[in-house]
Amino acid sequence: MRCRANVLFRVAVAWLALGLPCAATADDYPNKPIRIIVPWPAGGVADVATRRVAAKMEPLLGQPLVIENKPGASGMIGADFVAKAPPDGYTILRGDMVTHAVDPYLFKTIMYDAIKDFAPVSAHARGPMILVVNPGLPVQSVADLIAYSKAHPRSLNFGAPLGAPQHLAAELLKHTTGADISHIPYKGEAPALTDVVAGQIQLMFVFPSVGGPFVKAGKLRAIATTSGKRIRMLPEVPTFNESGFPELEVTAWGAFFAPAGTPRPIIDKLNAAIRKGMQDPEVQELLHLVGAEALTGSPEELAAMLKVEMERWAQVVKRAGVKIE
Repeated sequence: MRCRANVLFRVAVAWLALGLPCAATADDYPNKPIRIIVPWPAGGVADVATRRVAAKMEPLLGQPLVIENKPGASGMIGADFVAKAPPDGYTILRGDMVTHAVDPYLFKTIMYDAIKDFAPVSAHARGPMILVVNPGLPVQSVADLIAYSKAHPRSLNFGAPLGAPQHLAAELLKHTTGADISHIPYKGEAPALTDVVAGQIQLMFVFPSVGGPFVKAGKLRAIATTSGKRIRMLPEVPTFNESGFPELEVTAWGAFFAPAGTPRPIIDKLNAAIRKGMQDPEVQELLHLVGAEALTGSPEELAAMLKVEMERWAQVVKRAGVKIE
């Protein structure tokens, strides 16, 4: 009996010893720099917005936040890197609609499980798109565009990277309105925009920060915005809701995720720093300038939003018949 009691005591001590580092890690976190992985190239809206809020988070957390860009495979390279990182709060992902709500349905094989491999931390920001057309196209509204497309079947083409938010917004437009428009795949938003301006294709969905200057210069005509309300950059452009199509309210969003298994106290510290950082006037102004807005909340709220977004975009991808090997 004494021998058995000794064994049980040693087992209990071993378990306690294993548990102590986790508790200490949560208590003194962070005690070294934190890496934020952005799964897109440097210089884009996601990258710039992440860097701006990270600068505001640093004094709150007391450690440097190092931004690392790991683009590739529609954001999957960076997302997979974080999914496989230690769940200690020192490697987190600035994921988004594509990495978590589109890629799981767009690719036949995906590197990670968008739900099981991540712990939601906080939403970050969301931004709408604008539907733009070449000025030579004789349409002034969404209703005009629909009518023109039906009167001139197979004559209108839209450009977008395959499976990108711009592509899926156009597919949603087709499904919702019956507009007769065809997709021309592009490697990026910029070359598609160049072709709309040149009249090689007729229309596309584009983010305000990219397409807005062309609208203001008269090189493109903005028909509608996918936001819930008119955006400050282009206040004269009506929303799809105002145009009679509330189903086309679409915002591309970004959010922060940690590897699954990250202790809740660490998640809470990161969440508090993100929410505080997003309240900074400089961050708010940056978002407004690109037509976006802050979007924060609890980890549970992000998880609930993700569930809704995954269900929505799964249907859009399936209806569009889009699948990437």
